[in-house]
Amino acid sequence: MPISNVGLQILPFSKEKDTYGLVDEAIKVIQDSGVKYEVTALETILEGELDELLDVVKKQSTQRLKPVPMKLRRK
Repeated sequence: MPISNVGLQILPFSKEKDTYGLVDEAIKVIQDSGVKYEVTALETILEGELDELLDVVKKQSTQRLKPVPMKLRRK
């Protein structure tokens, strides 16, 4: 299978001002997968077989990152 690149962007929503821990958890999921990656200012670029990369993306949406309830208001 050919090598693919995927750009992954995680937006950490939290009531806390410091969201570095959430970003660290997201990066840990990628590290544990063993795929080649590079963290940039706006996204993390993953490189590998597409099926493997999509598995990493799925894990990001289902593991470790807990949803934060939000209220939307009209002005």
